[in-house]
Amino acid sequence: MKAIAAASLAVILALASTPAHALEKLSFSLASTIDGRSGAILLAYDRGYFKDQGIDLDIVPGNGSANVVNRLASGTFQMGSGDIASVIKFDMANPDKLVKAVYNEKLADLVIVSLKGRGITAPTDLKGRTVGAPTGDTAYKMFGAFSTATGVKADDIKWEHMDMTIREAMLVQGKVDAITASWASAFFNLKALGIPDENMVFIRYSSYGVNIVGNGWMANESFIKEHPDTVRKMLAAFNRGWRDTLADPNAALDSVFKREPLLKRELELPKLLDAAASLTDQPDAKAGGFGNYSEETIKYTVGVVAAAEKTEPKIAFSDIVDLSFLPPLAERTLPAKATH
Repeated sequence: MKAIAAASLAVILALASTPAHALEKLSFSLASTIDGRSGAILLAYDRGYFKDQGIDLDIVPGNGSANVVNRLASGTFQMGSGDIASVIKFDMANPDKLVKAVYNEKLADLVIVSLKGRGITAPTDLKGRTVGAPTGDTAYKMFGAFSTATGVKADDIKWEHMDMTIREAMLVQGKVDAITASWASAFFNLKALGIPDENMVFIRYSSYGVNIVGNGWMANESFIKEHPDTVRKMLAAFNRGWRDTLADPNAALDSVFKREPLLKRELELPKLLDAAASLTDQPDAKAGGFGNYSEETIKYTVGVVAAAEKTEPKIAFSDIVDLSFLPPLAERTLPAKATH
């Protein structure tokens, strides 16, 4: 009897230590390295929001939005974050293998960046100069639209391609005369290298009419069809992380420093706050809550991308965006006290 009782106890203890349901493993690709702008997803992870949804999430740094799209299209990753212009460009060329945007985070802030004293203050100054551009950088990918708007052709420029992690350093060292980037990335990276604000020169694409949808969450269409509940759960956890971040940015920043302790808080907090403002202040978010895309902004971006690629914009909103997985609107708006 004692042996039977002992065996029964062992079975009970084993069952008690076994999860009722195994967590679903999922790989998520960031668009770039971990920094202050990664705070919301890392805070959601640290607070167990993904595990609460039954997801064992692996968050992996990236090296450019275009490369994130390729990771998703190949099936190497299931979901990721990156520039939606890269999604549009890919989808126009691959209508049978779509990648879709599922959560809007910001408008694009594409720029050409130089330094004071380099003689570059306008688009025409780029002719004959060396411009550094990671091949996966969206500002480089969208240079065709900038070219159409300004008349400065890609052939007028000497291009130097490098890894995104050394782009600003090459500009500071004088190895290139200018670089392509997003404003936030270049601004904060140059500050980290000791460059004063007044010495930075930004030629904004938006100043020449190129103002397109920026970063957001995306997933490949096959994964969306096969795992719709997973996509919904991912967005629920992430959105919860953003709400917590808006309420307590320093908590999100703590999650960043758990992974990258050598970063400087005085540089990373402004990055996080800039990302938060980009999420909440854009027209689409004000109209339909965080994560929302309007057909108008997507249609405009499609037109810009199509012009840059010299092709017809024959692609529908539903081929690019799927908003059916967004959390309820009440969970995607600022609390009343936070809107004043």
